[in-house]
Amino acid sequence: MPNETMIPDRSTSDVRPPLPGSARAEPIIEFVAHRISEPARFPIREGLIQLNNGSYGCCPEAVGVAQRELQRRLEADPVRFFKSDLEFYSDDTREALGKFVNVRAEDLVLVSNGTFAVATVLNNLELSAGDEILVTDHEYMATMNELGKICRATGAVVTVAKVPFPNVTPQAVIESVVSAMTDRTKLVMVSHIASASALVLPVKEIVAAANERGILSFVDGAHTPGQIALDISDIDPTWYAASCHKWLATPKGTGFIYTSPNRQDGFKPMVLSCREHEARADRKAYLCDFDYVGTNDYTGNLVVPVAIAHMGSQMAGGWDELRQRNHDLVVHGAKLICEAIGIDQQVPESMIGTMVGIPLPGVCEPGALMGEGLWDRLYLNHGIQVPIWDLPGVHGRVMRVSCQLFNTVGDFEKLAGALRAELQS
Repeated sequence: MPNETMIPDRSTSDVRPPLPGSARAEPIIEFVAHRISEPARFPIREGLIQLNNGSYGCCPEAVGVAQRELQRRLEADPVRFFKSDLEFYSDDTREALGKFVNVRAEDLVLVSNGTFAVATVLNNLELSAGDEILVTDHEYMATMNELGKICRATGAVVTVAKVPFPNVTPQAVIESVVSAMTDRTKLVMVSHIASASALVLPVKEIVAAANERGILSFVDGAHTPGQIALDISDIDPTWYAASCHKWLATPKGTGFIYTSPNRQDGFKPMVLSCREHEARADRKAYLCDFDYVGTNDYTGNLVVPVAIAHMGSQMAGGWDELRQRNHDLVVHGAKLICEAIGIDQQVPESMIGTMVGIPLPGVCEPGALMGEGLWDRLYLNHGIQVPIWDLPGVHGRVMRVSCQLFNTVGDFEKLAGALRAELQS
């Protein structure tokens, strides 16, 4: 590990804001170029075994340094930052993301998180009474809450395709969703990686079936970027939304929406800024409207290029090797856990990314701290952060185990022993 004192500190006042006559500020990735390839340092509390990267992620030190520099630049000249530099920084992020997920940069807009992204897409739909929105029974609760609000206002209805767990196959998911499509289906919405069960779902085949029938498609990829390889152009959805703070290791409050080019006209953010009415010949409204939605701290999204480069430099094989390392470790960890409590690991490996849902015996218990009793005990008695919840109508108690660069096989061994002890007590 390099000596921290040998790394130049460029975050102090010796770095000046851009001069008034310069065309744009220094790209933030150039500011931290000397730190990109350093070992990632995650500020996890000493003694905590963090096996819940899937909820909020963890931002490494080098990325935090870049964000703080952008915040310094913002406060040094707020007017210039919001009037000019923000647009350049946003384009830098779109370029980096576009290459990472294989779409044109101009088809991406930046938002504050995956939940906001989902709500934005759903509120841009033109729905009538009786229109059907098709989802699976593994969708995230924020999505279902937003759909409930929209259906109450429009008269549209939600239909639900059943996805078994843990005994499931990709083909079973495809058949369940496709068989639920009707001539009333306006939108098929499916998670790329389901939040509670952690299943990687066959979205390409589902989207293809929707496209063949002239149905709009929306993939919720909140957990996808950085967890599995992502090629949005190959999937070809109408919309794809994602968070970046999980396996991309960006700061909190980061995400994006991909919109098919033929659906960008009139696609608006949830909040319209004071500039929304200003048409520009040099830049389409789809970008302008999302770049600036009022005074806000946009810096989390603006350091996405730094996070992609920094995490991608951690292994000789880049992101492919990092994803494979995390996948292999979580698959091995799940086997250790299942053996410790005497159950079979039934989820097929092809549907596991770098987190896995493990069905536990029994049902969820009340919990005062994390919301579930066993979750609380693993945290308070053993210093292990791993979520446990129910999947209503599917399974009574599921433990979702995540793996990120900071995890080791020892973390899974400790969880296996702690879980066995708590279930026996």
